[in-house]
Amino acid sequence: MDKATTLLISRLTMQNAGNEALSKQFLKYFSANGEGEDVRALDRYPRYFETLSMKQLGSCPVDAFDKLAKDLMLRFNDKHAVPLPKAAEGLVKLDETAREITGFLRKIKRKIAWRKRLSSLLMIEKSQLLSAVTGCATSGLVVWNPAGEIHPTGSPDQVMRLLLLLRIAQLSGNKTAVVNHSLEIVDDRLRQLIAHVYKNLDYVGVRDAKSVEVALELGVSETRIYESPDLVFLASREDRAQQGKLPKGTVALAINGLEALSGSDEWANFMKGLEDLKRPIVHVSNAVNHDRDFSNYLAGLAGESSVVDHQPGYIELRSFYRDCAVLISSRLHASILALCEGTPVISIEPSVFKLTAIFEQMNYPIRTTRLQEIGWSEKILATVRAIINDERPELVTEGDRALRHQVNLVEQAFKPLFALMPRSAVALSRSSKAELDRRAPSSADSVS
Repeated sequence: MDKATTLLISRLTMQNAGNEALSKQFLKYFSANGEGEDVRALDRYPRYFETLSMKQLGSCPVDAFDKLAKDLMLRFNDKHAVPLPKAAEGLVKLDETAREITGFLRKIKRKIAWRKRLSSLLMIEKSQLLSAVTGCATSGLVVWNPAGEIHPTGSPDQVMRLLLLLRIAQLSGNKTAVVNHSLEIVDDRLRQLIAHVYKNLDYVGVRDAKSVEVALELGVSETRIYESPDLVFLASREDRAQQGKLPKGTVALAINGLEALSGSDEWANFMKGLEDLKRPIVHVSNAVNHDRDFSNYLAGLAGESSVVDHQPGYIELRSFYRDCAVLISSRLHASILALCEGTPVISIEPSVFKLTAIFEQMNYPIRTTRLQEIGWSEKILATVRAIINDERPELVTEGDRALRHQVNLVEQAFKPLFALMPRSAVALSRSSKAELDRRAPSSADSVS
C-alpha cells in the first residue's frame, strides 16, 4: 500500500445485521466513487490491540496516547507487511447464530483469553498486526466507520484502540476521516482523546444535528464537520423484498434489550395493549444476540407473540418487515430497513438522542417517544391503533419521501470526502489528458 491508497476501517465480521448493511454499503460506496483506484479494508483493530486500555494512559491521557501511537509505529510499521485486502462487499461476514456467551462462561472466557495472550506475545497473528499498522501509516487517506462503538453502553477501550489507528495515520502525515456516527460520549477521559484526534481530522461526518453541536464543543473546525444520514439509508436504492416472511398485518417489534429498562417500566401494559389488537406479534431485530432475552420476556406477556431466535441478514430482515402493519423499534437500523420495505415505523428512544435526532432529520410524521416519558406505552399504543385502524397510506408515501431525502443528503455530504481520496499517477495522467482534451480547440475552430 502507498499514498495512493484509501484505507477503510469498519466492522467486517459481526452478529448485527445493521452493521452488516452498514459495512456493505460503506465498502460499496467508496469503491464505486474511487473510480478504479486502490481502496483497501481493515476489520477494526488487530487482536494485539486488545492488550491496550484506557488504564494504561494514566493521568495525562492525551500525552500517553500519542506516545503509544508513536511506539506502535516504530515497532510495527513494516514495508514488507502483507497488504490489506481490497475493499469488497464479500469481506463482510454475518454470524447468523445469534449466540451470546453470558454470565459465568463469559467471565471464564475473558479470564483465559488465550488467543489474546498469545497475540500480546506476538506468537500469533503478527502479520495482521503489521498489516494494520503499516496500512494506517502508509495510506494516503484513512477512513473510520464506527459501528456503534461511540455509545453510552460501548467500551471506551475499544474506541481508544480505533482512535490509535487514526492517530498513527495522522502522525504519518496522512489524511484522516470519521464518518457515519452519532457522538454520544459519556466517559470524560475518552472525550479528551476524541477531541484530540478529531481536531486533526480532515473530515468529520456525523449523523445528526446534535452530534454537530458535540463536535463543535470538542473543538473541531466547523469547516470540517458534515451532517450526513446513516449509510444504511443507501440500502433503499436496492429492490424491495420479493416475498414477505410474516402474515400481512403483523405487528413487529425491534427492541434494544440492553436499554429497554432505561426509563419507565411500562412493558407489561404495552404488551397487553398490543395483545388486544388481535394481530400476530413478532419480535425480530438487527441485533438478536442482544435483544432475544428481553424479547422472550415480552413474548411471555402476550399471546400470539413469537420471537425469531436466529439473526437474519439485512436482506432477510427486510423480508420479515415487508408485510407488517407497523414496526415498533428502538433499533435505528431495523427502523431504516423497515422503511425500505414501505413499512411504517414507530420509533422509541432508549438512549441519549440518536433515534430522536435522525427521525427529526427525516421530518418523519411519527414523533419519537422516549422511554423516560411517563405514559410512553399509552402514547405508542394510540399511534399503533391509528395506523392499524386507518391503514394510513400516507405513511408509506412519507417514508419513501424521507428515504429519498436522506440519500440525497448522504450524496451531498460525502462529495468533499470523495474529493480527498488519493489518486494514482495513472489516474492523474488520465485526468490531465482529459482536461487537455477538453481545452484543446476543435478541428472546426482550427479551420476557421
